Amino acid sequence: MTDIQANFIERLKSALPAYQNPAQSISECLNISLNESYKKIRNKSALTLQQLIKLADQFKVPLIYHPEEVPTVTFSYSKIAEEGSNMVVYLQDLLQNLRQIHAAKQKQLTIVTDDIPLFHLFKYPELAAFKLFFWFESISSQPQKFSRELITEEILSITQQLQQIYLEIPSIEIWSKNAIHGSLEQIRYAFEAGYISDKALAEELVVQLRYCLTDINMYATSSKKTIDAAHTFNWYSCDVLGTIAYLAEADGTTACFNRFNTFNFLKTEDHNYCSQTKIWMQSLMRKSVSFSGQGEKHRNKYLYQAFQECDTLIREIAED
Repeated sequence: MTDIQANFIERLKSALPAYQNPAQSISECLNISLNESYKKIRNKSALTLQQLIKLADQFKVPLIYHPEEVPTVTFSYSKIAEEGSNMVVYLQDLLQNLRQIHAAKQKQLTIVTDDIPLFHLFKYPELAAFKLFFWFESISSQPQKFSRELITEEILSITQQLQQIYLEIPSIEIWSKNAIHGSLEQIRYAFEAGYISDKALAEELVVQLRYCLTDINMYATSSKKTIDAAHTFNWYSCDVLGTIAYLAEADGTTACFNRFNTFNFLKTEDHNYCSQTKIWMQSLMRKSVSFSGQGEKHRNKYLYQAFQECDTLIREIAED
């Protein structure tokens, strides 16, 4: 029980804003003295099961337990229904997770993906909104067309925050060789199927995708996302990838996010699972081609092909 409590307290502390005192928060939630709260944080006094559940509910920190030697893992996820507010709810949940990582002194985000990570798209409102629109259409029972009107001030504000925070988190990204293909095919399909009726808007989405790739090339060239040397960026290409996974490391804690249902994520902080995921990602890096720093030859070849695909789609739209 001691290890369970210590692990839970550490995750609770990570979930709290930097300005919020963990002992004070626990004291108020459980209606106990501040002195007793400190004892529980230091593992000098045991939390009851009822107290653990109350804290988990109050601070939205899952209580993780599995029997010894039984390889079970507990995941959490955002419940997405079909209301129009889903896009905002999804982005707010993403922002909360990214803020927790950003608040840590020691942090890193490792991404294995066969699609362009959404964070790169947030600089371009139309492109980011289209990507979210396309994903949410996969669960919608009432198809609608994509237009600029879907980009509300609230969505714009959240995506700008997400993009800025992402730039300040050191990251490693391992892309499949066809990572750009999915986004291009989504734009092509949406235009041909009539989800985008404005030809100029369809062309603009592809142009923004080109700009997005140019940004990533700039990050890779200097191996950092901003002028701050601490905001490192290491980009790899791997021929064969079978999943999309994010591993967040923050001040000694880890969390893994696995994508499911097109866009949603299963999240776990299970230590063994995250450790296995990290080992797998490190193995992929050893088998991948580095695009960062001195990997100019391979990076240029990859981007040249990507830009050609973008130009081909722009011509197809213009000639339609």
